[in-house]
Amino acid sequence: MHTKALPYIGLLSLFWGTNIVVSRFGVGEVDPYLFIALRLSVATFFFCLLFLYQLYRRAQVWPKDWNLWRHAGVSGVIGVAIPMSLFILSLQYQSSGVASIFVTIGPALMVIAAHFFLPDEKMSLNKVLGVALALVGSLLLVLRGENGLADSGLVGGQGASAVGFTFVLIALCSEVINTIFVRRRMTEMDPFVVTGIRLLVGAVITSIGAFFLAGNVSWTSFTPASIFSIVYAGVIGALAGQFMAFIIIRRFGATLFSLTTYLIPIVATTFGVLFLGEIVTLGMLIGMLLVGSGIYLINRPISPGARMVEDQIR
Repeated sequence: MHTKALPYIGLLSLFWGTNIVVSRFGVGEVDPYLFIALRLSVATFFFCLLFLYQLYRRAQVWPKDWNLWRHAGVSGVIGVAIPMSLFILSLQYQSSGVASIFVTIGPALMVIAAHFFLPDEKMSLNKVLGVALALVGSLLLVLRGENGLADSGLVGGQGASAVGFTFVLIALCSEVINTIFVRRRMTEMDPFVVTGIRLLVGAVITSIGAFFLAGNVSWTSFTPASIFSIVYAGVIGALAGQFMAFIIIRRFGATLFSLTTYLIPIVATTFGVLFLGEIVTLGMLIGMLLVGSGIYLINRPISPGARMVEDQIR
């Protein structure tokens, strides 16, 4: 293992794990649709400041390629606006820990999609078993009605887990579609510029959504804690997290980046228990173990002998 990657992986896990907790607090203080729009708007604002600085230093130029804007705009819809909105909305029905466990099935869904749409990433026996374990772990949580909340009667009742899981599942499917789209259409585009356009498009769409869907907003009701949650989720969760993920993938590869999958639920669950009064049940631990084992199998390298056997089976 590349030990130099560990501090980066730990920091990103802290960013995204605490972001889930802060976001769940935020949707309890602010209308969820407004929270989503403000979070992305804050992230976009700080990105624009960074981009203007890059322009000033002549490290970047203003993007004029219509094809870049069109593709990055589509990615902003299916890779930012839709998944981020649905994930934030899911936090009304489940704890930070349960939400983070559900999110970890993303790699399993990606493996299934890659098998059909990316010819160089076919399923292996390890991946089949890993996908099965990850999905079984998630379904166990849903069937048991686990939502990680001490008083589920206040947040979605007995169906809270199913509603929260449905939102996360749709969000993950949108992310998978975006990943396939990026891999097939956008691999040669500047990731810095693409990130900015994606954030901008996401902020515009969620702001329009908030205008029509958010309830009556009283700006005087905003507290220092709710403002902090919006700024933290925008700057740390949406912006700094994206840049840190890009650094890890570029410097150390996707395999080491996948380690965040195991750490984020631990961070989110721990901080959720400490600061939001969430609970951890035996069912949650079993579900986390099953999902984690599945993701491990998906990312486990295949030995040459095993690969030869699989090739013969095919």
